[in-house]
Amino acid sequence: MYGHIYRNVVRPSAELVREFSLLPTATISDSLGRHGAADISIQPLYHEISMAGVALTVLCYPGDNIMTHRALEMVQPGDVLVIDDGNYATGCFGHRSAMLMRSRGGVGAVMSGSVRDARELRHDKFPIFCRGVSPRAPQKNTAGSINVPVHVGGVVIRPGDIVVGDDDGVVVVPLGEAESVLARCKVRDRHERTSKVKEGDLPVDPNHGHLDLGRLLHGRVTEHDEVVDWSMPAKST
Repeated sequence: MYGHIYRNVVRPSAELVREFSLLPTATISDSLGRHGAADISIQPLYHEISMAGVALTVLCYPGDNIMTHRALEMVQPGDVLVIDDGNYATGCFGHRSAMLMRSRGGVGAVMSGSVRDARELRHDKFPIFCRGVSPRAPQKNTAGSINVPVHVGGVVIRPGDIVVGDDDGVVVVPLGEAESVLARCKVRDRHERTSKVKEGDLPVDPNHGHLDLGRLLHGRVTEHDEVVDWSMPAKST
């Protein structure tokens, strides 16, 4: 889907994005039924990171970031630049781009590829989630697209989706489900904050209930009470 730039897309309200910014990505992912979280290849560039904004998507030709530069001219306050780079060994985004984005009100970037200028990006605390770091420069020859659905970290991200990131990683809330997801998030977050944790308690499952391990494992495992000495060599048959 190369060769298209869509200037106007439906966006969530700033208040809706702000509500999600107050929630951890783990709570949001649980409220999405474990969906929406980018896989572990997409990592925060530094620790104690926080980001929440609106997806401005870029589909790049592999190893070419000319469309990222065009998208930087379109950044609106609250935007997260989401780059489907297609070439993981190239530094598709750097410090100068980050500072330009920040000056326009952008709040972060997520990419399937790598970044350059890592030291400066960490120093200035611009929120970035990426696959890695590479000094290799991209080409600027071949047009891609802006504000089309892209694929990053195993998640399809559409323009206008809400993108949240923290030290655990990135989670994407589809715009069409955002209100209902937020309602579920608030229930779970309230439960997590108000329920008293007793010593020895197991974690709460994503459906807000305590794990009934006896029921979940019934008929699936055999439990043994006898003492077993695994240091003894196995008997040959």
